[in-house]
Amino acid sequence: MKKTALIYGAMGLIPFVAFGILLPIWPIDWQSALVHTFLSYSAVILAFLSGAVWGMTISGAKPDKPTNGLTVGIVFSLVAVGALLMPYPYSLYLLIGSFVILFALEVGLMFKGIYPFWYTLMRAALTAVVVVCHIFLLYWLEGIGLSGLPSQAI
Repeated sequence: MKKTALIYGAMGLIPFVAFGILLPIWPIDWQSALVHTFLSYSAVILAFLSGAVWGMTISGAKPDKPTNGLTVGIVFSLVAVGALLMPYPYSLYLLIGSFVILFALEVGLMFKGIYPFWYTLMRAALTAVVVVCHIFLLYWLEGIGLSGLPSQAI
C-alpha cells in the first residue's frame, strides 16, 4: 500500500508542476483558462484530501483519543468550493493556507495514531511541492501584472 500511495501521490503532482512549467510558455489567450484549471484542480485535490481525513478518522479513531477528523473533512471540502467562488488572488491565498493547515491537522492525527508516520512524511513532501506551485503561480501572475488575463477567468 505504501508504494501505491507514493505513486498516486506523485502522479497527483503532475498537473500542479505541469501548470507551473507550461503557463509562462502558453499563448496569453490560453493562460486565463489554464489559471482557472489550476485553481479548479487545486480545489478538487483539497476536497479529496479532506475526504481522506474523514475516511481515516472513521477507520482508525479510538474512543479514548477523539479527533476532529469528521469536522475537518467537511470544513475543508467547503473551503475548496469557496475558493472556486473567490476572485484571484484571494483564491490562491486561501488554497495555500488550506493545504498548510490541513497538513498540520494531519500531523496531529499522526500523533493520535490515526495516520502512519510514513504517510505524514509523504504528505509533507507533496504539500511542499503543491504550496511551491501555488506560490509560483501567484508570483508569476503578479509579475505580469495580470494585464493580459481577463479578470473574470481568475
